[in-house]
Amino acid sequence: MKKIIITFCISIFMCFAGFAENKESAMGKYKYTIGGFWTCYQDFAGGYGEYGFNLLSEENKVVVRDCIYIEGQGGYLAKNDCLGYGALEIGNKFILGGKIKCNDFIIRSYGFSAVGVGLYTCEGHIFFSLPIIIDLSLGGGFEFQFASKMAFVIEFGGLFRMFAGENNYEKKIYPSYSTSPSLSIGFRSYI
Repeated sequence: MKKIIITFCISIFMCFAGFAENKESAMGKYKYTIGGFWTCYQDFAGGYGEYGFNLLSEENKVVVRDCIYIEGQGGYLAKNDCLGYGALEIGNKFILGGKIKCNDFIIRSYGFSAVGVGLYTCEGHIFFSLPIIIDLSLGGGFEFQFASKMAFVIEFGGLFRMFAGENNYEKKIYPSYSTSPSLSIGFRSYI
């Protein structure tokens, strides 16, 4: 837990230091977003990149965005388990929220729902074989846009993980579903 807090603090400092160098004020008009995130769950961690597009022609006070993401994960498949794994997941995230514009910056708060499908590998399991991972996520987040085309982002929520596909041997090793809290930090660029 101590390492997570230290990493979190260093990431925040680096993001804010980068924003402080930009002299332009924040803008509210954009069509697309590109983001990079580090995310931490209870039994695993990973990183993901996302590409999003604004579903409204102009963002006034409401934020409606759809994002496609690709995530890499590593950790343990079940609580208190020594079965380490690595996974690659692709999914879709829907964002709905609001925007507050101040003098030189914009704050967006939002809720999100996401669905992802992934392949994984671990001892005794081949990457392209069944079962596959299905992740359902719900949560909320904040974007702090201090620069003209970039924002620092923090998201939090929960994950419900299921395994789809038939493999009787692996059903004995780990449960058919699990839940986990999540925390993500990263950035979004606006295009």
